[in-house]
Amino acid sequence: MKQGEVLMKERERRKISTEEMAGKVGLPLDRYLEVEAGNSPAERWGPAIRELAVALQVPTSRMFATSGKSADTRPGQAAELIRGHREARKLSAADVAGKMGISPEEYAQVESGSSEIEEWGPFFLRFAESLESGFPVFNLFHPFGLPFEKLSLEDYR
Repeated sequence: MKQGEVLMKERERRKISTEEMAGKVGLPLDRYLEVEAGNSPAERWGPAIRELAVALQVPTSRMFATSGKSADTRPGQAAELIRGHREARKLSAADVAGKMGISPEEYAQVESGSSEIEEWGPFFLRFAESLESGFPVFNLFHPFGLPFEKLSLEDYR
């Protein structure tokens, strides 16, 4: 299963149109449709964000805003928060990169604020908030207690 399929299924379960969801997450409709089709960087960043939250032992939303709310995200903030969580847990950048499945050079971009996590982290947070109050963003990456990559569309009945 793809990350985009998880988003599509969660949106459909709540009877939200693609046009409405695109507006809620702040993407043009054509770009949002690419996300649901599995043709966007969300496919790469969803699993990386999941692994980062696990490695840092922090709620996913707190990696993007101190409050955990999408309205409080700002460019560069994810880098600051992620670095702070890593340092608080006394983890090396190389260890976290390995757990995320990315190179140390890519992880350096995460902590410098120059990676796509600055866009996709808040996107997933807005998406989760659009589903229902209190919907954990982590569940977009780990629905039904399993990594989405291990699920099939039939699991979403």
